[in-house]
Amino acid sequence: METSQEKEGIVLVMGVTGVGKSTFINQLKPGSAVVGHTMESTQAPQAVKLFLDGDHTESVTVVDTPGFDDTFRSDEKVLEAIAEFLATQYILGVPLKGIIYMHSITEVRMKGSSLKFLNMFQSLCGDEAMKKVSLVTTHWDAIKPEDMRNALLREQELINRWWAPMLEKGSVPTRYHGSYESAEAILLELTQDEESIVLDVQRELVDYNKKLGETRAGLPFKQTVDEEIAKFMSSAAKSDDQDNDTVQGTPQDDKLEERQERLKANIGERVKMRIARIREELKNSPGVVTEVKIFVKVLNLALTIASLATM
Repeated sequence: METSQEKEGIVLVMGVTGVGKSTFINQLKPGSAVVGHTMESTQAPQAVKLFLDGDHTESVTVVDTPGFDDTFRSDEKVLEAIAEFLATQYILGVPLKGIIYMHSITEVRMKGSSLKFLNMFQSLCGDEAMKKVSLVTTHWDAIKPEDMRNALLREQELINRWWAPMLEKGSVPTRYHGSYESAEAILLELTQDEESIVLDVQRELVDYNKKLGETRAGLPFKQTVDEEIAKFMSSAAKSDDQDNDTVQGTPQDDKLEERQERLKANIGERVKMRIARIREELKNSPGVVTEVKIFVKVLNLALTIASLATM
């Protein structure tokens, strides 16, 4: 296995499902030179590796992360997937250059899933990392002229109320207008300096070996699941017309148990084992193996390689 001296970095794109993460990443693909899929499914999470210089010695990989409000996955499963992304990047030592946090300007009011994701996001990051967070409003290209005033009022509410704690710690608000130029500008703003960040949850999962439900981000989810299980058990105990076998076998009980087990996961140890296995698989592979290549393979991402158009 030949290793690379390439200077690499990662930028994560986060937000609830449907906010425009995939659209943003797709805009960065024009002129792509190599396309590779680590999974057969076209539904694999996306990553775009962009070379920032003509010599291809410096790159940043922009990664689409799972979002809440997913029809097919529980919030605990989404949190587990996000934690795996973050633990993998941290263990591999690829610099995290920043996070693009997206919120749709067409969302009339802060809905439950958006607020839950926002609270989780702040707990994941911690105060120190906020200086490398870009708070991006999306779907401005869908706003009609007659609706612009209301959109501007919603933007001001986000800045003054919901995002204020993050802005105080150095986060920067910006707009994504749906174009390549807009996506490129947001990305370059985050990656213009050499600074990288470490998130609180990465230290918790990897350095302190905490289970997912023991982290500051995971604790509210654990409390919710524990309360739901307690209510279910109390209700089951009061049901005289059901025998124990029937009660214990209900789909609701199985679902709660699965959610609880996800929060007991030792993400740090699990990811370390995956990385070791992938390194072994790639040991005799031809060509250059970078840490980003290992990152992509561990997480089963669909990777596109391109160069910034402004080069």
